[in-house]
Amino acid sequence: MTDNRPTIDMNPLLMPYDTPYGAIPYDRITLQHYIPAIKEAITREEEAVNAICNNSDAATFDNTIAALDYAGLLLGDIIGAFNAVANACSNDEILAIEEEMQQLYVAHKNNITLNEKLFARIKAVHESDNSGLTTEQHRLLEQTYDSFVRSGANLTGAERDEYRRLTERLATLGVKFQENSIKDTDEYTLHIENEADIEGLPEDVKDAARNNAKESGKEGWLFTLHRPSYLPFMTFCRNRELRRQMYMAYDTIGAKGNGHDNCETVKETVNCRLKLARLLGYNTYSDYVLSERMAQNTDAVFSMLGKLTWSYLPAARKDVEEVTAFAKSCEGEEFEFQPWDFAFYSEKLKEQKFDLTDEMVRPYFELNQAIYGAFYLATRLYGITFKQNHDIPLFTPDAKVWEVYDYDGTYLALLYCDFFARKGKHAGAWMDSIKPQYKDAAGTDHRPHITLSTNYRKPMPGKPTLLNHDEFNTLMHEFGHCLHGILSNVTYPSLCSPNVLWDFVEMPSQIMENFATEEEFLQHFAFHHRTGDNIPAETLRKIQQARNFNVGYQCIRQVRLGLLDQSWHNISQPFEGDVLEYEHSATESLKVLPHIDGTGITTNFGHIMSGGYAAGYYSYKWAEMLDADAFARFKEEGIMNMDTALSFRDEILSKGDSEHPMTLYLRFRGRKPLIEPLLERDGIKTICPHL
Repeated sequence: MTDNRPTIDMNPLLMPYDTPYGAIPYDRITLQHYIPAIKEAITREEEAVNAICNNSDAATFDNTIAALDYAGLLLGDIIGAFNAVANACSNDEILAIEEEMQQLYVAHKNNITLNEKLFARIKAVHESDNSGLTTEQHRLLEQTYDSFVRSGANLTGAERDEYRRLTERLATLGVKFQENSIKDTDEYTLHIENEADIEGLPEDVKDAARNNAKESGKEGWLFTLHRPSYLPFMTFCRNRELRRQMYMAYDTIGAKGNGHDNCETVKETVNCRLKLARLLGYNTYSDYVLSERMAQNTDAVFSMLGKLTWSYLPAARKDVEEVTAFAKSCEGEEFEFQPWDFAFYSEKLKEQKFDLTDEMVRPYFELNQAIYGAFYLATRLYGITFKQNHDIPLFTPDAKVWEVYDYDGTYLALLYCDFFARKGKHAGAWMDSIKPQYKDAAGTDHRPHITLSTNYRKPMPGKPTLLNHDEFNTLMHEFGHCLHGILSNVTYPSLCSPNVLWDFVEMPSQIMENFATEEEFLQHFAFHHRTGDNIPAETLRKIQQARNFNVGYQCIRQVRLGLLDQSWHNISQPFEGDVLEYEHSATESLKVLPHIDGTGITTNFGHIMSGGYAAGYYSYKWAEMLDADAFARFKEEGIMNMDTALSFRDEILSKGDSEHPMTLYLRFRGRKPLIEPLLERDGIKTICPHL
């Protein structure tokens, strides 16, 4: 019989890696290697699944549940390797590969979860006497059984066929949504030739814009909708008309009626999700998603969002009123305040109230020093250390990689960092995993390969990258996710950190943000990049005072996004209306700035339309309650107290999804989380009486 599978002889993704720590050999991989490798990995997992199904022995945890969990490791590694490339530098060829890969992957996973013989064995284990299993094994068994049921294992006939169609279509729609967002973002530029039009912008922002123009073969300055260009433009540019133009371009990404419009993609996505939920016995997609979250149901989510609204909306309105009044004091009482004015006048008001500007802060947060600060904190808290490796192949030339070691010198992980914005790179900041942590049958601990990505402005030659405090906060947030992955210590790959319930996953990241204003931490690395002087105590005091500036506005913005997400995924009938009009009506009660027709968030809201946060964006605020309550223990016992930190490591960071997150939290905190520490941290005095 002829074996028609792709040869592995020349595909580096399918050969043993002769790299340090089994790092992906990116220097030998071309884009043409990925699809053949994916197909081969799928074939190998299919063979492993068939072996499980055809095993003549009675189904047990080891020969069925554990065997299945280990079966897809090669496929997961190849997808992880590709995702790092796709997120860092997407283009048409990569997007085409991504779409084909998604289709192959979803079809393959459907073949597994809809395999009747396999589910019969899983069900037999689930219904047998499992008293001899460990806590982690019980968790894997329950998670495996539930994931099969939630993935259509109990469906039959035409319903199974419909499940396949819907999941495969949703995978295609997710790629399409992301592609439209990236291309619509990349295509817009604002070319300025008159320097008077960019008055107020910091010099480093001007330098970057001048470089953008030069690379495009133009004179003057070129601004884009990428955050390192867009945000400082909206914050500092004095030309109001140009701010309006940038705002309109940004707030209509995916909604301009051009070839990258996402409105129809949104409609089809939410309708497919509704059909999928109904097929599986749920009234709405939110009901389906939340049944496997800490919140458990929509009532709990809406209760939390309602409590936050009750407590923060008065503060948000006051924030906007104060900024509006300040703008009118500058421009005259006839001034008609608009959304493109908020960032600009907020910054001016903050300068006046706290005598604090980004330019006062940036010199003390040079990127390399900020990285050192994050590493220093991890060493102080958890005893781990970092050593840069210059020989490991990289998925993009801008990236760097560090080896991570435990306090006893044991190797823990590889940490890849990609800090700079570029055309084709996904927006925002994120952590991802190229390889998971797990222990094989022989007890060998396979350590994770983790990525940390941001979109900081790339420095001009000979100049440093200087972060404002928000950007440093972002670094701390994503580094918290990375620590969650680095410190994972479980047996089974699907349970490793950060593969936890979505409304718990943000807690280990957000708790790190608390350290970003603590003098006991900052004094060890926040030095002026030229003079070496410590950040002045007065500047630090101003940062701490300004921490809650516009906190009501920022909270209500997050609540509004959470409400929008729930509104899209609580529909009980197919949606056929206007996407932006629906968004406006769904969130009007939380509106604190004037609404501009034709603008919106949904068509560029990748978290919920192409990412993993559909019906789960509330998780950020849920986790914020957890992180404030957890950090209160650090404050009580000392923020650098290693005993407290090691308790957090042992009870939460290392455990992954080996136990329910509330069980882990109770063990660390000794009680259920309280919302009062969050309100206290934010300086909110008006507390909902039903909290």
